[in-house]
Amino acid sequence: MVKAAGGFFTVRTGSGEEYHCKARGLLKRGNSALMVGDRVIFKPDQGPAGASGQEGVVEKLIPRKNRLNRPPVSNIDQLVIIMSLKDPECDWQLISRMLVLAEKENLKSFVCLNKVDLLDQENLNAIIAKVNPYPYPLIFTSAKTGSGLDKLNKTLKGNCSVFAGPSGVGKSSLLNAMQPGLKLKTGIVSDKIRRGKHTTRQVELLALDNGGSVVDTPGFTRLDFQDLDQEELSSYFPEFEPFLGKCGFRNCMHLTEPKCAVVSEVGNSINPMRYEHYRYFTDELSKGEVY
Repeated sequence: MVKAAGGFFTVRTGSGEEYHCKARGLLKRGNSALMVGDRVIFKPDQGPAGASGQEGVVEKLIPRKNRLNRPPVSNIDQLVIIMSLKDPECDWQLISRMLVLAEKENLKSFVCLNKVDLLDQENLNAIIAKVNPYPYPLIFTSAKTGSGLDKLNKTLKGNCSVFAGPSGVGKSSLLNAMQPGLKLKTGIVSDKIRRGKHTTRQVELLALDNGGSVVDTPGFTRLDFQDLDQEELSSYFPEFEPFLGKCGFRNCMHLTEPKCAVVSEVGNSINPMRYEHYRYFTDELSKGEVY
């Protein structure tokens, strides 16, 4: 399924034909609610084609290999988190949130830092120092100048990827720069609130010339940890993995316990900013807060 909008779903067959479909009632609720990326079994209508082409009804959802609730997408190979380095400012905590949820679904992840053209070398060096070491690949790009687009394109080649991040960071602009024929609508950042305005209104799976595909999604600034247990959080920080089980206490939470192998590595192989995100998320989960 390549598009979902207004209660209708666009299904693309293996031969490239597209059908404008409705869904059976059970496929509209709960975990069975259809989302872009789903593989489905559908029945074409026998009547005249509608204005959008051939029509049909989705009959069955084929089991998913993975899913994200925000953005709502399934059966993807990798998550590409898009953030801007300026206008709007980079939200590193939101990046860590998305990475935790990707780890929960066993998704490969990359972080694309866009609008590098808005920074001078001194400020860019300060950011590089701030995130070093970082447990995920970082790709620095500029949709305006083309910097880093070759590397991003290689990352997308042959994979089904999802672009996720706030509005205004340049998700659609990057796709347009790599493949101008997409002609995706782009917007500007508000001078008053320094945030982007929504230009992508729906989740859509787009075919790329490099043999891959990408899901372009509406921007968001909040993301919660529904269905995530506090005790499992540390396993979703891959930089902790070499030290888990080596602490002085068997059930160490890696907070204030003595002889904690994780805490001892903060500032060395574990980035202090990432560790502070872990502490913040642990506190959030312990209080049962939802954002």
